[in-house]
Amino acid sequence: MTWFHGVICERLQRFARKEIKKLMVFMPPQNGKSEVATRSFPPYLFGLNPNLRIAVLSYAASKAKKFNREIQQRLTSPRYQVLFPAVRLASARDEAVARTTEQFDLVGYDGSLKSVGRQGPLTGDPVDVAILDDLLKDRLEAQSLTIRENAWNWIVDVVETRFHNDSQLLYVTTRWDEDDPAGRFLERDGYRSVDNPSGWEVVSFAALKTADIVPYDQRPVGAALWPERHSLERLQAIQQNSPLTFNSLYQQDPRPSTDAMVFPDWIEVDEFPACDVQFAGMDFGYSNDPTTLIRIGINGRDLYLDELIYETGLTNPAILQRAYLAKVSRYEEVIADNAEPKSIEEIRHGTILSSGEQLAGLNIKACTKGPGSINAGIQKLNEYRVHYTKRSLNLRREIRNYQWIMAGGVATNTPIDAYNHALDAVRSAVYTKYTTPMSGPRITRPIRKNTSYFSR
Repeated sequence: MTWFHGVICERLQRFARKEIKKLMVFMPPQNGKSEVATRSFPPYLFGLNPNLRIAVLSYAASKAKKFNREIQQRLTSPRYQVLFPAVRLASARDEAVARTTEQFDLVGYDGSLKSVGRQGPLTGDPVDVAILDDLLKDRLEAQSLTIRENAWNWIVDVVETRFHNDSQLLYVTTRWDEDDPAGRFLERDGYRSVDNPSGWEVVSFAALKTADIVPYDQRPVGAALWPERHSLERLQAIQQNSPLTFNSLYQQDPRPSTDAMVFPDWIEVDEFPACDVQFAGMDFGYSNDPTTLIRIGINGRDLYLDELIYETGLTNPAILQRAYLAKVSRYEEVIADNAEPKSIEEIRHGTILSSGEQLAGLNIKACTKGPGSINAGIQKLNEYRVHYTKRSLNLRREIRNYQWIMAGGVATNTPIDAYNHALDAVRSAVYTKYTTPMSGPRITRPIRKNTSYFSR
C-alpha cells in the first residue's frame, strides 16, 4: 500500500457510495491498479450490497476468467468471511446457483458476477457495475484501426445496452493511443465537472511526475511514482530507448512525440478552399485496410486535404458510388495505387448499379512508385504548408500516429508501416504529379519537421 494506492481507494470509496458514476484510473503497468480496482473492489462492493450485478471485462476471455478466479479466492478467504459473513459462493450442494469462471452467483441474494472478454456476449440480466480492465492488449492492437473500432462498437452495442439509469462504469487501463476506448469515452462524455456531472472522473498517475498541477499528486517534477518497484534510472532508460511507448504507456499521455512524427506541423482548417490546382489520391483496400480517397488542392505553397472516402469492404462499383456522392467530377484527376491495375480500369470505365443507374467512370490513373518513392514523397509534401479539414477524422488520426521508427530515441529514415492508408494516397498522388520518377533513393537522413519549406 502506497500513497497513490490510497488516492485510488478514496475514489473507489466514493464510487461505492455512488458519488461517482464514471471513473477512470490511468497508471503505468505493474503498479497495482488491477490488484486494487479489479480483484479486490468487486468483493468489497458485494460486501456492501450482495444484490449487485457486476461485469468484469478485459481484452480476452482468458484474462477475464483469471480475474473471476482471483475474485472468488478473495470472497472465500477467511479474512473476507470475517468482514462479510453473509456473502457466500455456491458449494457442491448448491446446484441451483452458478459458480464457474465465467459467472458466479451469491447464495441467497440476487448478486452475480460475469467475466467476459472483448467481443464476447453479455446477455441476460442488467449490469449495475461494469469494470473494464485493459480492453487493448498491446500496442499492436492499439495501432489497428479495425481492432479499436471493433472494441468501441462492442462497448456501445453490447456492454452499454445492459446498463440502466443507475449503472456505473469503472475503467482501469494504461493509455496506448489517443483513439483508444478511453480517448473515445472522454471525447464523447467529457470530464466530470459542475457543468458536466455525467462526465468522467479521471485519476491519472505518470511514471515520472510532469509539471502539470495535480492536486492528488504532490511529487516533485521528475520523481518516480513507485521507486521501490520501478526506479528512476529504469524509467529514464525506457524513456530514452522508446519515447513513444514511454509517453503513452508510462506517462498516460498518448500524444506522439513530435520528434517521432513524420508530419508534426500540419494544420487543421474548417473548410476546403477553392484551389488553383485540384486532384485526388486513392489507396485501395478491402477486408482489413480501408479504401481511401483524399481530395488535394494547391494554392502556391499551401496544400489542402479533404477526406472523401475511408472505408473497408468496398467493391469497385461501391467506390464509384461513394466518389459520386462525394461530388468527384469525371474531369477531376484521380491518382490511384498502381498495385490495382484491374480496379483502375474498372473505375475508369464506370459501372451500372443494381438499381439500373449508370455511373460514369473517373479520370483515374496509376501512381508512380519506385525505389525511394516513399521517402521522396514525404520530402515533396514537406515542401508545402499542409492543411487538412476538421471533418477528415481518419486522416487526422493517421497524421498524429504516422511516425518514424525510433532507434535509441533518435528517428531513423524509415516510417512505421501503419496509420498510412490515407497518407499513402496523398503522398503517392503528390509525388506522381510533381516529381520525375527516380532511379533510386534520394534521401539519406530522416526528414524532420525543420526540413519543411516554411521552416528552412
